[in-house]
Amino acid sequence: MKHEATAESALRKEDLGRIALREAERLAFPPTEWEANTLAEVLALPRVTVTRPPEKHLLAAGMVPKDCHVNCSTQVANDPDRLSRHVWGWWIYGPIVVLHSVVEVRGQWLCLTPQMTPLPSRFQFIPDASIEWLKANDGVATYGFRGGVKLPDALRRYPEHHLRMRDKLRAHMASGITAFDAWQIVDAKLGAELMKREPI
Repeated sequence: MKHEATAESALRKEDLGRIALREAERLAFPPTEWEANTLAEVLALPRVTVTRPPEKHLLAAGMVPKDCHVNCSTQVANDPDRLSRHVWGWWIYGPIVVLHSVVEVRGQWLCLTPQMTPLPSRFQFIPDASIEWLKANDGVATYGFRGGVKLPDALRRYPEHHLRMRDKLRAHMASGITAFDAWQIVDAKLGAELMKREPI
């Protein structure tokens, strides 16, 4: 039993390490004037408070971690009363806004996406009616656009900080430690510094 628990813990660390590396890479793109202007536009929009149901309930309902757009689309398609509305916008997370989907049901805003790490049960969200979804050339993949520009996964207040975090993470991994342990080191220093800066 103890061996199984140890193996499960190792697999979870491996999964979390993979997620941390992927997120660090996704947030480490070059800053642009377009990003700064778009962030200013988004922050001028009204905000709503979204509630996260317990993770075990979301998983039991078949919701998939890290797949918010599909989860919300599935909820709308399977709602027999047709009360669910899929809303695209931006999840406010410290000094970034993350492209995200939620549902609105009779004035209640819900996030249907299980998270791999503990997060508050409520958060601020900015609905954005300017987001549109277009199919890629393969006719299968779909991407978010705003004003004709393909959207990144997030808009950042301090883009240079995310580039430093990515570079430090890569350097630690190059020294031979796991992605999980590398992220623990980077998050304890640079991640903590980022969260102390002025939030959105």
